[in-house]
Formats: sequence, structure tokens, C-alpha cells
Amino acid sequence: MAVTVQEFMGRVKHAYRVSLPSLVISLVIGFFGGTFLGKYLDKISREYPGLLIILPGMMGLRGNVFGSMASRFSTMLYLGDLEPSLREKKVLKNIVIAMMLSLIPVTVLWAVGVIQGIRYHALDILLIVVSSTILVSIILGYFTGFVTIFAFRRDVDPDSMAAPLVASVGDLLTIPSLISFILLIEASRRVFWLGNAALIAMFLLLIMVSRVRKAEVLEFRELFTTVTALALLSLVSGFTLQRFSGLISASVLLGFAYPSILSSFGNYGSIIAAKTSTVLHLGEIEGYISKEPFMEMASLLLTAPIVGVLINVFGAVIVYLVTGVRIGPAYQFVISYPIMVLFIMLYSYTISYFLFQRDIDPDSVAIPLISNNSDIFGTIYVVIIAKMMVG
Repeated sequence: MAVTVQEFMGRVKHAYRVSLPSLVISLVIGFFGGTFLGKYLDKISREYPGLLIILPGMMGLRGNVFGSMASRFSTMLYLGDLEPSLREKKVLKNIVIAMMLSLIPVTVLWAVGVIQGIRYHALDILLIVVSSTILVSIILGYFTGFVTIFAFRRDVDPDSMAAPLVASVGDLLTIPSLISFILLIEASRRVFWLGNAALIAMFLLLIMVSRVRKAEVLEFRELFTTVTALALLSLVSGFTLQRFSGLISASVLLGFAYPSILSSFGNYGSIIAAKTSTVLHLGEIEGYISKEPFMEMASLLLTAPIVGVLINVFGAVIVYLVTGVRIGPAYQFVISYPIMVLFIMLYSYTISYFLFQRDIDPDSVAIPLISNNSDIFGTIYVVIIAKMMVG
């Protein structure tokens, strides 16, 4: 397990050249959604509080389903089971199946939310989350295929960049789409209902065109069970977010940075899970204490201080542009962020490794589990930091 300095520096160079740019791009994308959340957080808390219960689950679900699909595409490309082209029939079939896998859990989330306390605009919230899921799934599905295939065709490891970009684009699309449907329903209920009908019709048409068979859907029952269970588990984040939304909003910075912080934790975890899955399938890891995964974690950890500082800087700039409020450095966040990243990566590797040892495919279970747990850990972390900042 001896590691030379030259070998480690080569890995660090790769992390800065490939992973860091995708993580930074993900931050920028995440702050787009964060801008919407920060701006409309008070409105959602007052008029559509049920959405705050569902929001973490929806965000996590995007990363769970499509991050898993990106990892699956990557493994299939390396094994020669998928042609590197968006016209490949397997791409469309996977997108349609991903849409199916997404719709049922969000409906379950809504139902549990109703039982637990959603009282205002319950039916409107259901239609909002269903329409948003269909729309976002179509866009994100093809984006996932494009990024994975684009990287593979240019001899860049898809596992290093696909998961962070897919998760962040999912966050980018999720929050603005939810808010857009809220604004649409307030502007014209008729247009809102027509839009819902059109999206549902398009979903049914895609099922017919892709010719997805029941047997093919059943192949994903392990993933479906996982994402549904994790969607329910994400209610921990949802109720935490709803309960402490006032505290997070009072910290100002964290209200705008919340999606980016959660997505960055999920990104670090997904990178490690995807890389671990690939090398495990290729037989390159012989035991838990192996050189390859720990070198990967160490090199990625060196990017965490930069990402933490950038979250603070980007957040401060956006807060000023949107609200006119000037905020200084959040030292509590910047110092603790790399420690949290290390915890997420170690957790991600451990889960991936032991699932594989039990003949459970990490692509189908580890990435969704890690993405979901990262949201829970991240939400609790944000609340703690918000408490330290607000007092």
C-alpha cells in the first residue's frame, strides 16, 4: 500500500484539473437555485409550508435517481454495454424508467406530508410536485446522458464529473421549477391546469415511444425500493428545514447557500461512491484498507477548503445583489466545512465497499443512500452553523 509522493501529487493534480472545476461549476449552478430559495423562503414558509417538508426529499431524489443513472451509464460504457451516443435506445429507456422511479416517491412524500401536517394548498402542492418532477426529469435525464457520454468520448473519467454536475443541475432545476409553478398558479389557475395536463400527456407518450417493458422496470425494483425508503427518510431533513427555516433565514448567508452546501456534500460523496463502484466492478480493490480509494479521498479533501471559501464568497455576493445586505466571512462555516467533507467521503466509501461485499450493486444503492444521508447530515450541519452565526 506504499504511496509515492509523485503518485499522490498526480492524483491531487487530477482532482484539481477534473473534480474541482465540476465542483465549482456545481456551486455556481446551485446558487442559482439558492437565489430563488433565499428570495422566496419567507413566502413559501407562510403560504406553502408543506413544500418545505417535501423540498429536501425532492432535491435528494433528483441526485439519487439521476446520480445513480450517471454511475450506471459510466459502468456500462466501460464494460461496453452502452454505445456512447444519446440516440442509443437504452438512454431513452433509462430516462423514462427514472421518471417512473421519481414520480411515486414524491407522491408518497406528499401523502406523508398531508398526514403529518400539510393543511394549506394540499392539492395544489401535489400538482406542483408532479408537474415539476416530469419536467425536470426529462431535462435532467438527457443532461445526465450527455455529460456521461461526452466525458467518456473525450477520455475523461465520467465518475469524476458526471455526479456533481447532475446533482447540481437537479438542484438548479428543482427549486426554480417549484417556485415557477407557484407563481403560475397564482397568476392563472387555468394555465396551470393546462400545463399539468400537457406534461402528464407527454410522460405517457414517452412511455409508449420508449417501449419500456414491465420486466425492464422490475430490474430496477431494488433502486425503486431504495429511493422510496430514502425519500421517506428525507422527511427528517424536511421537518428540520421547516422547523428551523426562520433561523436559517435569519443567518442570511445560509438561506441562499443551503442548496449549494447540500449539493456539494452530495457531490463529494457521489464522486467517491461512483469511483469506488467502478474500481470494485473492475476488481481493483482487494480490501477495505486499499491505496486507491484513500488516495482519492485525500486528494479530493485538498479541494474542500477552496470550495468552502467559494461558497462563502458566492453567497455574500448574491446576498448583496438580491437584498443589498453586506455580510462578512462566516468563519464557523469555512473552518468546519472541510471536516464535514471528510466525514461524508469516509461514510461514502464505507457504505459502497460493504454493500459490494454483500453482492449489492453500489450504483443502485450506495449513491442514492449517500445522497440522501448527505442531505440529512447537511441540513443538521446548516442548522448548527446558523445557530452559531445568529446566536
